Amino acid sequence: MISPGVINTGWADKVTNKEGAEITAELNKEGIEPEDIANAVLFAFDQPDNVNVNDIVISPALQDW
Repeated sequence: MISPGVINTGWADKVTNKEGAEITAELNKEGIEPEDIANAVLFAFDQPDNVNVNDIVISPALQDW
């Protein structure tokens, strides 16, 4: 299971409500890039056959919740 925190996918740019756009833009400043998630998944796949990675929790360093 992969549990990511806030990811900068461009979704904030699609919010049309002014208040919502401001909130998502601020939240997105904390987001990590999709490539960061991909690198974590590749790390899990790169483990030896005798190692199981069952859960990956990935949080932006700036995310405080």
